[in-house]
Amino acid sequence: MKVKKKILYITLRSDFGGGPMHVNTLIEHFEQTYDIFCAAPAEIPYGEKWKSELAEGHFLELPHRTFSLKYLFRLVSFIKRNKIDIIHAHGKGAGIYSRLVKLFAHSVKLIFTFHGFHPGNYKQPVKLLYLLYERLTGRFIDYYINVSKGEKEQCLNNKVFDKSKSTVIYNAITIKKFEDVTKYRLREQLFLPGKKFITITANRFDHQKNMVATIEVARKLTEHKNIMFILLGDGEEKNMIEQVVVDDKLENVLMLGYKENVLDYLFASDVCFSTSKGEGMPYSLIESTMIGLPLIVSNVTGNNEVVTHNYNGYLFEPNDFDKAAEYILNLVNSSEIRERFSRNSIEVYYEKFRLDIMLTKVAKVYSKFLG
Repeated sequence: MKVKKKILYITLRSDFGGGPMHVNTLIEHFEQTYDIFCAAPAEIPYGEKWKSELAEGHFLELPHRTFSLKYLFRLVSFIKRNKIDIIHAHGKGAGIYSRLVKLFAHSVKLIFTFHGFHPGNYKQPVKLLYLLYERLTGRFIDYYINVSKGEKEQCLNNKVFDKSKSTVIYNAITIKKFEDVTKYRLREQLFLPGKKFITITANRFDHQKNMVATIEVARKLTEHKNIMFILLGDGEEKNMIEQVVVDDKLENVLMLGYKENVLDYLFASDVCFSTSKGEGMPYSLIESTMIGLPLIVSNVTGNNEVVTHNYNGYLFEPNDFDKAAEYILNLVNSSEIRERFSRNSIEVYYEKFRLDIMLTKVAKVYSKFLG
């Protein structure tokens, strides 16, 4: 019987979000092919799932987005004890652990996925230090996976890695059909306003996602009583945003918190909206293409590889609130545009974001290092 090769996934987030969902997809689809291990926080929902469902001794708990020498040495011991063949690390925190691991476990192969590379978010001294860290420790990484072409281009422009050491593999999702329910019947089930034009945003509430800008666009459209902004998600800025909505009496904004059934809310809406300052490859936008939802999003890395302007949605420059509001009104006033964008979104999904495409490409990367 052929012995399965051993792959260890490392992430410092296993809560709700696109990154953990991506790791979970890889684990679920490769566990029949490889002997799967995971090092991650034991959080709801994914961490607890991995801890309980992986084989005994195949899960190592790490702290949430925190570096610790104690856990580094536990990780080194875990890797050596289990004779791991490949580490696939996801996100910056996991990248720190995995690069340092290579100092002690030279033979293990390290694949790293950024899920967002945004050096522009740092002020100059910090930016220089961050780029220096990426360049110096990049020699420990055997291969990079970027989740968008724009992300890879930024890495190359900042001399993070050589072009030959990387590839672009888009995030992807499996198809879900909504054949037994209409949009308006689903609105009834979700207690959403049945006759309004619903603009939906499903994101973390943090600086990067720029939900403050979403509120500013909603503020510009308060006189249009037929438009409702639905905000899904959680995060460190959620309470602040909620307070702004209450203080300013923005009756066109409905904040519903985190929802496990995001797809249902997307299907019940009229347009997906994002004011993000930069992305890796956002899952809510990919999900929107899969169900044929038009999109209006900021013209930033990641977003502009899901949306082609005036094809399956609109792109606006970050913080151009007037243009974003104008594009929303365009869709409100034209069923022809909405229907055209909807058809084209589905085409974009089948061309770029099918799950079989992603898994085939990831398996090809693994095969480079497994002989």
